[in-house]
Amino acid sequence: MMRPHIAVFLALASVVACSSPQVSVGRPPAPLVGTDWRVFEMHELPTIGGPYQIPATFRIDSTTATGFTGCNRFTGPVTYTNDRIKFGALAVTRMACLDTNIGRVEAGMLNALRAAERQKIIGDTLILSTRSGDLARFVVTKPR
Repeated sequence: MMRPHIAVFLALASVVACSSPQVSVGRPPAPLVGTDWRVFEMHELPTIGGPYQIPATFRIDSTTATGFTGCNRFTGPVTYTNDRIKFGALAVTRMACLDTNIGRVEAGMLNALRAAERQKIIGDTLILSTRSGDLARFVVTKPR
């Protein structure tokens, strides 16, 4: 008979394993430009969407970033070289986000984009960070 605490641990481990981003070990990194990125984690905490929530995403085309926060759309300039990245002033629509979780995801995503100084891509995962640490992790929306 399995002890209850072992059963709970195994159940939690399977949930965490199923919710982890695809790192795709051995694959070359996904391209920063032209890839649709979905927010997965902000400040080392997973984002949890509801069953009817459209995920927060963004993409970079040339020197413009466009995206959806889960509630509002945004666009703005972006510059990048090697591992550096800088998002300029973002124009954001102003729809009311009535769901508290969606509002938190939106605020966290926009803050991460505005503060980002560095970017690193490992397989299908994009990590935006500052010198102090990671801000957000994104995964490709469509497997390669």
